[in-house]
Amino acid sequence: MTKFQRRLWLATGLATVIAGGGAYAQVTPQDGSQPASSAPSQINLGPVKVEDSAPAPDNPPAATSTVSRQQLQDIPPTVPSDILTDIPGVFSQFDGGPGLSISVRGMQDFGRVNVMIDGARQDFQQTGHGANGAVYVDPALLSGVDVTRGTVSTANGAGAIGGVVNLHTIGIDDVLAPGWRYGFLTTDMYGTNHYDGSGMTAAGARLGDRVDVVGAFSLRDSGNYKDGDGEVQQGTFQHLYSGLLKLDIKPAADQTLQLGAIFYHNSFANATSGLVAPDSIDSTTVTAKYHWAPTGRPAIDFRLDGFYADTRLVEDTPSFVGVTVALADVTHYHLTTLGFDADNVSRFALGPVAVALDYGGEYYHDQVSTTDLTGVAGATPSGDRGLGGVFVQASLAWGMFQLTPAVRYDIYTLTGSGVNETGGFTNAPVGPFTIDKSASAVSPKVTLAATPIAGLQVYGSYGLGFRPPATTETLFSGAHPGLDFLRFIPNPDLTPERTYGGEIGVKLDYHSVLRRGDGFSLQVDVFDTHIQHYIAQTLVESGQLDPNLPFPIPLDGYFFQNTAGTTRTQGFELQASYDAKVVFANLAYANISTKLGAPDYTGFDEILTTPPRSVLTATVGVRLLGGRLVLGERTRAASATQGEVDPDTGLITAAPAYVVEDLFGAYRISPALRVFASIDNVGNKQYLTDALASAASPGLTAKIGVTLALGR
Repeated sequence: MTKFQRRLWLATGLATVIAGGGAYAQVTPQDGSQPASSAPSQINLGPVKVEDSAPAPDNPPAATSTVSRQQLQDIPPTVPSDILTDIPGVFSQFDGGPGLSISVRGMQDFGRVNVMIDGARQDFQQTGHGANGAVYVDPALLSGVDVTRGTVSTANGAGAIGGVVNLHTIGIDDVLAPGWRYGFLTTDMYGTNHYDGSGMTAAGARLGDRVDVVGAFSLRDSGNYKDGDGEVQQGTFQHLYSGLLKLDIKPAADQTLQLGAIFYHNSFANATSGLVAPDSIDSTTVTAKYHWAPTGRPAIDFRLDGFYADTRLVEDTPSFVGVTVALADVTHYHLTTLGFDADNVSRFALGPVAVALDYGGEYYHDQVSTTDLTGVAGATPSGDRGLGGVFVQASLAWGMFQLTPAVRYDIYTLTGSGVNETGGFTNAPVGPFTIDKSASAVSPKVTLAATPIAGLQVYGSYGLGFRPPATTETLFSGAHPGLDFLRFIPNPDLTPERTYGGEIGVKLDYHSVLRRGDGFSLQVDVFDTHIQHYIAQTLVESGQLDPNLPFPIPLDGYFFQNTAGTTRTQGFELQASYDAKVVFANLAYANISTKLGAPDYTGFDEILTTPPRSVLTATVGVRLLGGRLVLGERTRAASATQGEVDPDTGLITAAPAYVVEDLFGAYRISPALRVFASIDNVGNKQYLTDALASAASPGLTAKIGVTLALGR
């Protein structure tokens, strides 16, 4: 047993044993009141019944999805991308490592999707042979995921043309049951296929009526797993620890202030790095959120959110000379992001029209610093980029109709420098260069929705989006580590990407459909988005020979350019759920096609998107013994996919279609104690999630765990 494993079992196992001594001390009354005894009470760890409820009052006319903490607990994620399984149109490129590289509607990398943790942008990006962007989060600390697909006209929409993904971490209500003053919960999980174990312990307290505090700590230890063919996938291990601390303050009855800090550390590797020594990632996210909504003043509903994100990656990348592996090139990547957003919603009436006016602004600044053994790394160059904007959106409701016009104005700045070793392809001079540029854009959007009957919403929208170039796309310079004849060329003339397009959607939300107390929801949307000036990487031959090699090798160059024509992504998305207490079912399906605009383009993004065109996830289950026993099955299926075209051979990377089944179950022994188990990839099938996956997905992996919660 490793030192890490001993710390894991000591931290989580000991907490379980100590808590277990009082596990049956007191059972919370069914009416929710507190027991007369001063002994610890217990949290209800699983749903017993489905309550009758009306449709949620906030049902925006847009393609939105939510993953609850209960869904994350039903089938605990084996790899981070598992948390996105139930969301149509959302995918994560998989390289065997712990990072989430999220694609929404075929849009991925360089900030095309705004991925956040508790509202804080996670803009970390590393250019290599995988995805150009990743977020690092511990699934054990998540309480849910919110997704908005398509452009967003209000807060968090700056620079995002694919959508917004917000990963929520656990808070006080995830730890304490209603009425509790303090308590804790702990979850321990063990598994096969080198899932050696994980554990999470959280504790919280309500300090009077005005202050809540919660903290959590999590560990995971897992080795290189085996795929469906029984082959060990090297570089898929993880040694993870993470934690958080949150403080919720209520200065007054109509005000809240939430302060939070999250830390994350992982030692890991992937198929293109960490082969000599493990990589290490350290990430810290700090948030502050203020909300003021005074009673009786509908003109004021004010929010001010600030955040700071710091991510540091140390990577040991092998360098190559010919086919020989040379010394590792240790590269340090560091990104800090500082930002805020503020908005206010004023509600009033114009005759028979109810108006909600949302207006505000946002700004964030990324500072990238990258160094290697040579003093500077050009594949992910250092630089600064700031992006901000102001917006206004009016929701006008009249009878069954709702009209929502919106407009935002965004501006960005980018600065940086480097050394250009190859000239003639862009306007960057040979030798030292400095780039200082900016641009701005106005992006309107309009949505019309109708609710002809209660529970049915039909909507259509059309709008524009704006995504400025990233520091890497602009400042790309130097040469490939160990392959000096592969040069990187900066491009100071990149034009921001612009999108235009629309979508049509239908939402249904009903309860007591087939029997009293059941619930049914359905969301279907069709979208068509055009992208002008799409930025892709290009390979060119300079016609020169490398003077540093004794044999003739032409100097090839890579640079990012705006592709000609109009790139297009279009598709169909569906999500549905039915819950009738004893039985439940969920379905997510997406069929999305993307096509690069330039028909004669030769580069590494000829196939624009790496996710499969068709992806389906279906989950069915039953609740028995009054809801104490839950059993279920999940099916994941995807069509065959095409990846990048090799510019030398013309061969297309391909991944075959796959269908994978998972099983899960849980039994609530008492209101405080719950045991659960799951089997991922029951058939032990060999599959790649997408054409650019650098590691096959795990084979059969069985996990078993226990969750215990106490409080009073």
